[in-house]
Amino acid sequence: MNKAALESYLRNLAGQVIGAVMIVSQTSGVGSPLDFGSGEWLLVANALWASIIPTALRWMNKKDPAFGRIAAVAAAEVTKKLAAETTKAKKAPAKKKS
Repeated sequence: MNKAALESYLRNLAGQVIGAVMIVSQTSGVGSPLDFGSGEWLLVANALWASIIPTALRWMNKKDPAFGRIAAVAAAEVTKKLAAETTKAKKAPAKKKS
């Protein structure tokens, strides 16, 4: 569950940083991010906190199956069922070939 949330945050962060670099570049008249000063990078840095908003909204959504609050309960149930099936499969005798 934490891995899914982290991956979602990183995807949001990548999109936000790329978008922020493009916007800051266009509005400040700087041609390349390599030419950004500290002021431009501080504007881009706002993407760090802004990109957590979609991930936080998904986490608060009770019905989100990926990593919402219900995901922990669903993951526990699936794990329990998989373990039971695995145990049942190990106990079943192998059929002999004739």
